[in-house]
Amino acid sequence: MRRVPLLTLALFAAFLIAGCSRMEGLRVLTGDTTGGQADATVQSLELVMADKTGASDPALTAAADRIEQASGAVDIIEIRKDAESRVFQVNLLWSPPNVDANSQEGQIAIADGIRRIMELTWQGTMTASRDTDVLQVRLLVPNTINTLNNGASYVGLVVATAQIDRADAAVYLAGQRSLATFYDLIVTGSLDYVSPRDVVLYEGQPNHPMFMLPDPNAAQ
Repeated sequence: MRRVPLLTLALFAAFLIAGCSRMEGLRVLTGDTTGGQADATVQSLELVMADKTGASDPALTAAADRIEQASGAVDIIEIRKDAESRVFQVNLLWSPPNVDANSQEGQIAIADGIRRIMELTWQGTMTASRDTDVLQVRLLVPNTINTLNNGASYVGLVVATAQIDRADAAVYLAGQRSLATFYDLIVTGSLDYVSPRDVVLYEGQPNHPMFMLPDPNAAQ
């Protein structure tokens, strides 16, 4: 395996989390806020379990459960197998590591956390994703918006969307895994990793039995 210079990995880490700096919810989760604003936002984002609507294939539910248990940092809210487009889709809420996102070490830790999430998701869905060609993983963070009619409402903000051919993911998983080899996937074009420039809201249909939402009473 070729060695990738630390500076290159640091720049790569900054690229991976570029979308994070624009997300208020993620800035709070990574500690990148100040004083009372952080305290108030953390209180408003206190997470509680909430029921989801919709049904899912038991095999997909089991795959999502395994990924959540292995990671400890994600909560999968939607997992689907699109037979027509042959794309296997996973949408998940992400809790990044508690590090200084402004430091080189912190950025590398967050990037390595993203790598770990991708690896666990690919590995955990290899069986369930049979008969598909592409694995798509969307990272989300929770946030609040104020509405005229209903006051505070809760949304999922898209941090990044990563898409890879299932065959390429299988080859990667069979080899040596590291931030450097993950970097190679993006450099060679095997992994399409996109962070939105503008705010993009999750507009899917949650189908995994439970997920976490901010507690509307936490800030009162």
